[in-house]
Amino acid sequence: MINVARRRHPQLRFVQADAHALNLSEKFDVIILSDLVNDLWDVQTVLRQVAQLTTPRSRIIINSYSRLWEPILNVAQLLGLAKPTLYQNWLTVEDLASLLSLADCEVIRRSQEILLPLPILLLADVCNRFLVKLWPFKYLALTNFIVARPQPDARDKRPFVSVIVPARNEVGNIPDIFARMPQMGECTELVFVEGHSGDNTYSAIEAAIGAHPERCCQLGKGEPSSRLCQLTAEPY
Repeated sequence: MINVARRRHPQLRFVQADAHALNLSEKFDVIILSDLVNDLWDVQTVLRQVAQLTTPRSRIIINSYSRLWEPILNVAQLLGLAKPTLYQNWLTVEDLASLLSLADCEVIRRSQEILLPLPILLLADVCNRFLVKLWPFKYLALTNFIVARPQPDARDKRPFVSVIVPARNEVGNIPDIFARMPQMGECTELVFVEGHSGDNTYSAIEAAIGAHPERCCQLGKGEPSSRLCQLTAEPY
């Protein structure tokens, strides 16, 4: 099948390899494990291998048979209605989510597909396009789909901190805010919300921001007609 694919799509590169020992040095935006995890003898090893091929924006897409269909598919194989398969793992969605977590990945979406695998006119379309999305039919679906991504590592990046500074008639206190506010996290943002002061608070904030170009600041006016402040930011 790989040889056929190479002839049909010469612009693509196909690699035949053992999923348990992937020897690839590149990263991928999307990795699809289609009907694979049920056949693996070591799912955890493969997921760890796959995780090494991802970037923070990568997506891992997994589809596998639902365990509810194990006896049905076994009977279908005995009757010759389905092709024989290897001894299956029959992992649940929760099992796969736990294994992905051990590989430092997290599930961001899950869905069920295919309620009626037989090509029965009209009925198959209704079941597989509509009923499978509804409760309780979705729990009877043949296939589970999972979309996962690498877990963001909080140790690799310190958080950004935003400090909201409501200011009304505070012209004499503005310079002290810059002197007393420490740098916190990766970056400390000062967001000034000027409340239509009767003095020159707004101008004092503008002057202080100009005197501290190394600080990340925003300046806006509060909305006088509301008890909440509506920030119309003017980034500096």
